[in-house]
Amino acid sequence: MTTKIAETKDEAWNIQETYKGKPHGWIQWKGTDVCMDIYCACGHHSHIDAEFAYYVECPKCHKVYMCNGHIELIELKIKPDHCVVMDKDC
Repeated sequence: MTTKIAETKDEAWNIQETYKGKPHGWIQWKGTDVCMDIYCACGHHSHIDAEFAYYVECPKCHKVYMCNGHIELIELKIKPDHCVVMDKDC
């Protein structure tokens, strides 16, 4: 897997994976708390509980990453017991 690198946050926004034409979700960051495991290209693994985590910095190599709001959706053949139903009127 190739790591994407951008000079600025605007460039990162333009090259992010959007899953266009594929099932996907979009996290609407609203500055709320996030609990996230982070895996850096240098091999460092960390966990954060933070607010406004639009960008994260690795404490080991100091690489900075933009947190892409697009997420992959994987179709399930068997419905789990707890499943949020999407609004059909959007």
